[in-house]
This record gives sequence, structure tokens and C-alpha cells, in this order.
Amino acid sequence: MATEGLLHFIGIFFFEAISLSNVSIALVFMSTTAFFTSFAEWVIYKKTLDFKELFTGLLVVVGITIIVNDLDYKAHPQYLKAVVFALISAFLAAFFSVINSVLVKENKSAVISFYELFFGFWIISTIFLINKSIVISNLNLTIEQFCWLLILGIICTSFAFILGVYVMKFITAYTVNLSVNLEPIYAIIFALLIFKNSELMNINFYMGSLIVVGSILLNALFKKQKKVP
Repeated sequence: MATEGLLHFIGIFFFEAISLSNVSIALVFMSTTAFFTSFAEWVIYKKTLDFKELFTGLLVVVGITIIVNDLDYKAHPQYLKAVVFALISAFLAAFFSVINSVLVKENKSAVISFYELFFGFWIISTIFLINKSIVISNLNLTIEQFCWLLILGIICTSFAFILGVYVMKFITAYTVNLSVNLEPIYAIIFALLIFKNSELMNINFYMGSLIVVGSILLNALFKKQKKVP
């Protein structure tokens, strides 16, 4: 039940971060998941800390600092809370991935995904119904909205989730999260195309984002060089 609880809180903090800011800000700070994964692997696997990982982790902090210091908190005071929520979500996602990498060694990815998504759904639904965050009578969906929800739920969530757990049989949780952390690059592009001006940020935001994503890719290069005999 631990992973189901983590999954529940990851989603809540992440989507709350989006609602308080925008897609670009939430995704950039979620890209710190790979950095937090190094820490999670150290805690769970008892692996020694890598100085190269610490270096790239420092670069992540530099990139985040640039972004945080440049956000317009006067016009958007909720941005600070959004940053904190996104970082909490990334931190929990790191431990979630590492725990799954342990579970998948002895269990089928489809079974793990089923239990995590199933119980995660019931936990979050129960909480929302109890605190009246969801009023069933207000859930009026059009056919188009229902179709988009099906695509989002089946293809973009369940199918992707099962694959993400399955590949941990062959590669580390860090590598999986590293791949996921490329998401801000194309997600920001899509967000600009779909939401247009609401997603436009200043040049320092994109510079900081480049440092964050670049540091993650640099870490991947270090790990590749380490494997070369």
C-alpha cells in the first residue's frame, strides 16, 4: 500500500502545481526527479554517492535558483507554492520509481501497475468525495471530453505506466526517470502551441530550464562513460 499512497500524493502535488502556475513551470521542477532518484537509490540500495552525480545535482540547483529568483511573485504569488508542490511531487516520484524497480524483480509489471493504479484511484476518489472537492452532479462531460479522458487514461496513463514499470527489469530507475525528464522539452513546446501566451515565460526561465535538463543529460553521459571498459 506504500506505493499506492505515494502515487496518490505524486498526482495531487503535481496537478496542484499546474493549477497554481502553468504546465511549463510544473514540468521543469518535476524534471528534478532524476536528481532525487540518486538520493533515493542511496537510501534504498545503500549505494555510495557519486561525486559526478553531486556535481550535476549542483547544476540542477543552480538552474532552479535562476528560475525561482526570476518568477514574478508579485503578479503571481501562488507561484512559490507551485514550485514547492512540484518539487515535493518529484521527490516522491523518485522514491516511487526506486521502490517499483525493486518490486518488478519478482512481480509482473502489469500486476504491480494494476494494484497501484486501482488503489490509487480509490484512495484519491474517497478523499475528494469526503472533503467535497468533487460533486458528482457537476461532472457533466461532453462526448469529446469523454473521448479525450479515455485517451488520457488508457494510452497516456495506464499503458505508459505499465511500460515504465516493465523496463525497470532491464534498466535502472535513474535511467527511466532520466528519459521521463526529457518531457519538459517537448511538453513546453506543445504547451506553447496549445495554450499560447499563458505559457510564455521570460528568457531566464528558459535558461534555467536548459541548465536543469542539460545537467540531467550530462549525468547520463557520465554514467555511459563509466560503463565503458
